[in-house]
Amino acid sequence: MAQLPNVKLKVHPSMFDLMMSVLEGNADSAADERTRMDARDLMEKRMRFTRLYPGKDGELYASVQMYESEAAEMIWQLLYACGGVYPPKKEYSQGLKHGGGHDGG
Repeated sequence: MAQLPNVKLKVHPSMFDLMMSVLEGNADSAADERTRMDARDLMEKRMRFTRLYPGKDGELYASVQMYESEAAEMIWQLLYACGGVYPPKKEYSQGLKHGGGHDGG
């Protein structure tokens, strides 16, 4: 039996539209082919598997379900789109503790 996606987001339809717009922008104009292809793949999957449901207040929400690898790629795509738009004001990474020699994943 196939494993169901374990990452679940409930977002307002306008936030889903924003997410898809970012992916579309990356699919059309990312500097490298891999990022463009991954954005197109995520767009196709989100359109195929995302559903609208009524919330407790009657407002619709988009139920976005992804596997961990898709969620990681989605975060990368969103960060990629933010590059140059939100320049870091400080080096937050300098405050991180050092790991024990592996990537933690």
